[in-house]
This record gives sequence, C-alpha cells and structure tokens, in this order.
Amino acid sequence: MTAYTPRAPHREDRSETSPSRDGLIPHVRNRIGALIAVAGLGAALLSLYLPWLSTDGGGQITAIGITEIIDVRGVAPVLFLGLVLMSFLVAVTTVTRLGAFAYASAIVALAVLAAHLAFVWTLGSSTGSADPILAGLPSDASVTFGPYVAALGFVLVFAGSVWAARAADYLFPDVEAGRHLRD
Repeated sequence: MTAYTPRAPHREDRSETSPSRDGLIPHVRNRIGALIAVAGLGAALLSLYLPWLSTDGGGQITAIGITEIIDVRGVAPVLFLGLVLMSFLVAVTTVTRLGAFAYASAIVALAVLAAHLAFVWTLGSSTGSADPILAGLPSDASVTFGPYVAALGFVLVFAGSVWAARAADYLFPDVEAGRHLRD
C-alpha cells in the first residue's frame, strides 16, 4: 500500500486567494487613493490662506478675507460643515477599506467642487465690472491663483476617493453579511 503524500505547497492553485497580479494589492491601492484625497483636502484647506484676489495697488485678499468683505456669514456654517463632512469621509476612507465612505467622499467632493466653481465664476464676474454681482469687492481687484488651487484640491479629493472606492475590499462594515466587493 502506498503512503499518502500531500501535494507540495508550491504547486497548489492559489488563484482564488492570491492578490491581483498588477503589482499592487487592493489594500495598497485603496491607501494610495485615500492619500491622494488627503493631499487634495490639504491643498483645498491651504488655499484658504493663499491670495484669491489682488488689487492694482499690490494688495492681496485671501479666501478668509473675502468672507469678511462680502459678508457670507449666512452660508459660512454650511461651508464649514461641508469641509468637516468631507474631512471626516476622507479620514474614514484613509483608515478603513470601506467603499461606501469612499463613494460618499467622492460625491461630497463633487458637490463641493460644483459649488466652488459657481462661486469662482461669480467672483470672476464681480471683479473689474461696473455692475458686480458681489458687492463690497474692490473695484480694481482681479482673481489670482488661490481659487484654482482649491479647485485642484477638490478634484484630487474626488479622484482619490473614486480610486479608493474602486480598490475597496468591502462596501459596508458588515463583512459577515457577504458584502465583499471582490466576490
């Protein structure tokens, strides 16, 4: 009678358990997307202190200075809550591998980007105009690079969140319920 010999470990079929063959395992791809989103959020927050408007006299006005000039105290809490929500979603996306938070972060970033571009268009229409849309801005003001850095940051948050969502292992935290994205 022949003795039983198990198959050699190096000959086992591991196609179901092995990571993808593209060089990066999904966990790393998820983290790269999340880190891109964090970098974009950092750029957007940094832009608050960059010059958004410049005057002919050499003066520069930051985003925080614009809020004092045009008196947006009514919408400031909404803007603040949007940034806090986006920061929370990006942080959860960075720490976990949950696709739902990454998708939510992408949706919020896209909404914030749309609102930001509408504001930049309004800001650009109000500078150098005889009949400005936003009252209170200096008549000789022109838009500088600050709003574009913020827009780039929001685009990076969106792109990084989408990347993280596509590489996520799970959609929701209830792993036992069978919501594994790789099945």
